[in-house]
Amino acid sequence: MAFHPLEERGIVLVVVLWIITLLSVMAASFSYSMRTETLLTAHSVERAQARALAEAGIANVMLQSLDPDPRHRQWVDGVVREWNFGSAVLRIDATDVGGKVDINRADRNLLKGLLKAAGVADDQLDSLLDAIADWRDPDDLRRLNGAELQEYQAAGRTLGPMNAPFTRVEELQQVLGMTPEIYQRLEPWLTVNSYQAGVDVGIASAELLRALPDVEPEVVNEYLKERADSQEQGQPLPQPPQAIRPYYARSRGLTYHVVVTVQLESGASTSIEAIVSRRGAGTGKRPPAGDDTAAEPYSILAWREGR
Repeated sequence: MAFHPLEERGIVLVVVLWIITLLSVMAASFSYSMRTETLLTAHSVERAQARALAEAGIANVMLQSLDPDPRHRQWVDGVVREWNFGSAVLRIDATDVGGKVDINRADRNLLKGLLKAAGVADDQLDSLLDAIADWRDPDDLRRLNGAELQEYQAAGRTLGPMNAPFTRVEELQQVLGMTPEIYQRLEPWLTVNSYQAGVDVGIASAELLRALPDVEPEVVNEYLKERADSQEQGQPLPQPPQAIRPYYARSRGLTYHVVVTVQLESGASTSIEAIVSRRGAGTGKRPPAGDDTAAEPYSILAWREGR
């Protein structure tokens, strides 16, 4: 069957139009793919920059803590500070862990006060205190109101207590009877890195001081005022009042909880939370001979990104 010349031209035109359409779709798809890859690459670069800046913030905190000038020690007083580094703004929150309660060393009375302040009902205090003690002690013997493997299994848990000291504060969430709400209130007051039974009230937060058992609010408020006045005037901290002294332990000033948040001009951001210790702090040991890291001024005990 022969086509009229005009019909042939029409068919060719249609084919050409389809080819042009197909090429246009392919070009658009390729352009979109390249744009997406470019954006992803740029985002990865910005995230890497933000992470490097956050690490610089942690290094700056440790540098300030090593300075003998006491004015620079304010960097680890728990007050959130902004630090301009290049074109970025870093928010730095650094706290000496001596101003927190070590959950592995604190006695029952101190923990009881914290639990009550966090909202644990009186009829639940003994069971939660005993469960915490059963978690951190080395044996399988259940305390009167505590919980060992059998109680965890009865509650539908596959694993029981560690029967060892807490290695991270987050482990407290696994203790039988602990709720997310109670943990959220307790977490800012706790550490596993001070290695002291008490807390340095000279650097502890106001909320933690108010949670100390058997201490009247008026006593805490007066001490906080005296502490703030002495810091403002650059004077030595006042002695803690008699009611607070049973819980007092002077910090060694060696280990810090640091949170650094970075916001770039582009909008990219990241955060790093770390427990940072001066070299050998908390171990009681010197680095072994030949250790290539022995010259490092500090070490990382815990590290979490993007919280």
